Amino acid sequence: MTKTIQSNNCVTFSKTKESFGGFSNMSTEYPIVVKGVVFPTSEHFYQCMKYVDHPQVQREIIGEKNPLLMKNKQKKHRGLIRKDWEDLKEVIMEITVHLKLVSHWVKFGNLLIETGEKEIVEISKKDSFWGMIPQVSNTGILVGENKLGEILVRFRDLIRTEGTRSELVTWNPDHQFRIMFNGEFMEGMKVQEKVQEVGSRSFDYLIKKSAAHYPQYGLAA
Repeated sequence: MTKTIQSNNCVTFSKTKESFGGFSNMSTEYPIVVKGVVFPTSEHFYQCMKYVDHPQVQREIIGEKNPLLMKNKQKKHRGLIRKDWEDLKEVIMEITVHLKLVSHWVKFGNLLIETGEKEIVEISKKDSFWGMIPQVSNTGILVGENKLGEILVRFRDLIRTEGTRSELVTWNPDHQFRIMFNGEFMEGMKVQEKVQEVGSRSFDYLIKKSAAHYPQYGLAA
């Protein structure tokens, strides 16, 4: 559903080098590694899932390290995109963000928590589905569905309490979504226990630090 918000009321990003640029799927600071397969960015993973029936296209995608070049180059394969893509693309994006979190538990988790209680929005010139577009007459007003931002906020809210946080440390693939690479289903991933411990302490610190400003996000009893 399309909505309108003021940019100064949310955390925004549009370039990867900005303070919250790590939320961009184009960020090279958050590669995803699943059982030895290296996706240089989360955008590489997401684009690969369009072509689960065409391993040669997937290999071509991860072979181009630059995410913007990769995204432009794969457009020539649009006729090969899986038939159920439109039905699954939001689920695949959630999986992509989850894998990004599992792969970078502390760094990406802290980035989410540091946004406080604000909406998270990717500002785009043309994508009003995943992000939002500034109005021509007033660039401080953003319009769009903000689907990526909504997914990021859901994961942020799950991290904030000890109970739901524990649900995020493991990613188990659901075969109905056909998360595949090179003709094979991808196996699950889990945050290492030591990293979980460090991350939990780090998350707790940030949450307690901001509790005075956002008391509704205090740790669960």
